[in-house]
Amino acid sequence: MREQPGVQSAGGQASRRQFLRLAAAGMTLPAAPALLAACGTSSGGGTQHATSKNAYGTGGIGGAPYPLARPSAPVTWNILADNPPIKSGLAPEKGPLRVFWYNDYIYKNVLNAFAKRHGKAVQTTVFTVPEEMVSKVQADPSAFDLIVTVTLDNVGKLIAGKLIQPLNHSYLPHFGNLWKSYQDPFYDRGCRYTVPYIVYTTGSAWRNDLVKANVPSMANPYDIFWDTRYAHKVEVLNGSRDLLALGLLENRVSDVNTNSQAALTAATTKLLQGVRSMSWKFNHTDYSELTVAGEWYVHETWSGQVAYYKSYLPKGLSIDKFSYLWPAQASAKRPALLQNDVFAIPSGARNPVLAHALIDTLLQESYAIPNYGYEGYQPPLNFLQPDRIVAMGLIPKHLANIIITEDMFPLGVAELEMAPATTSHYQQLYQQVTGGAGGA
Repeated sequence: MREQPGVQSAGGQASRRQFLRLAAAGMTLPAAPALLAACGTSSGGGTQHATSKNAYGTGGIGGAPYPLARPSAPVTWNILADNPPIKSGLAPEKGPLRVFWYNDYIYKNVLNAFAKRHGKAVQTTVFTVPEEMVSKVQADPSAFDLIVTVTLDNVGKLIAGKLIQPLNHSYLPHFGNLWKSYQDPFYDRGCRYTVPYIVYTTGSAWRNDLVKANVPSMANPYDIFWDTRYAHKVEVLNGSRDLLALGLLENRVSDVNTNSQAALTAATTKLLQGVRSMSWKFNHTDYSELTVAGEWYVHETWSGQVAYYKSYLPKGLSIDKFSYLWPAQASAKRPALLQNDVFAIPSGARNPVLAHALIDTLLQESYAIPNYGYEGYQPPLNFLQPDRIVAMGLIPKHLANIIITEDMFPLGVAELEMAPATTSHYQQLYQQVTGGAGGA
């Protein structure tokens, strides 16, 4: 839950982003869809040839019974006869609209405005990790009307398992407000099943009053996480994908979905060096640990998290004491993580017209801007230009580099769906590095 300053979350629930990228040690992919059981142990990396045609779609690489999308091998998903989109021209259902979400993942004022506008109640149910979301949708595809949100490493399995339904774009008149890149993304050409919600980078935040290193000018800006001058004061993101990605990118391997044993062994060795020399804390709630003295000096984090800082500052600490770098923006222009999450509608949704309506609402300027102002994570919408975002006070001027634009895409890499055997291997390596640490 996005806690308000000075307010503890009810029931001790984790932050709404706290588990977003968590692939905890020992957490295995659910049996959904059942076709995953037929997967072989072939590569989940980005080096295989694209498949020419598949029962579920065209393009992608091998490694699963359905295509695994890559920027170099985009996937167009088939519309299957037994999982069609809803018809056009239908009236909104009676509701209530049942939203399955990371807690507090849409500004409640926006949800209330939507409910008032449509005269329909909105009910929300929380999930904490992507695996939980997939499992519960598999158990009952009619239990929810809208998933907020789906990470890209789960899109393929949800489509192939017929757990989400194709969209009817006639109910999305504001779809054109999305960046052009996201109107036809490589992981779902034509947005047949998904609509982008937020986009974010992964980089380093640091206390510029406590860290004297010139991080943007470093030959390898990832080295800051191994800089022993700041031992015991550096924290890195938790979860198998983010942790292995850090080791790979530090070693100048840009394929963060690789199944190369040599690359993964070298990344693991580098990460273990960091554990020993830096005493890293594995944590993804940096915004809740802001102290005048500096509980942390350097933190691997997501751009949207940095937007939270101004709401969590203790007395005596100002936002100008924090800097952020996406490594691709450093002098060395190193490849770095740039990712997005998407909306999807479960195949058994009882209120799919209302679900489309809420997606479309969040594409509209009058709703998207206040939602962004609260959520902190940036929607990829044309009317949210960097100068305007800063002028509206949504992001401090000196942190404007957390704002994402389409021209950043060429240097961005993303954690994508891999073959099950590769996913399992990443989890094993994560456990080796952390000892199964759950993080904060």
